[in-house]
Amino acid sequence: MNLAGKVYKTQIKGTEGKVQDKSRGGLGRYMITTATGAKCKDPIDPAKVDVIACYVATIPTWYLIPALATDGAIRISLYPHNPNSKAKHEKFREAWDLFKSP
Repeated sequence: MNLAGKVYKTQIKGTEGKVQDKSRGGLGRYMITTATGAKCKDPIDPAKVDVIACYVATIPTWYLIPALATDGAIRISLYPHNPNSKAKHEKFREAWDLFKSP
């Protein structure tokens, strides 16, 4: 709960394996499944979850992504090993300010 009394509903996800990406010079990326369901994957409902907290274990890094920012994606790519990445969700890397009161 923040100072304004808001409770954030948070879904925690994690990964430690990097997927190699030959189309991007072999740099690779970390994939996070931002969906629910064991067999049939459904996007996380922003009415039920405010923030998706993604942890990349091999490079101890957190991404705190508003559920609305996933745009209904089932999987997202993260690039914590690339400090110059301009990928869509990089602005949420270590974005702990998200939990501060407005």
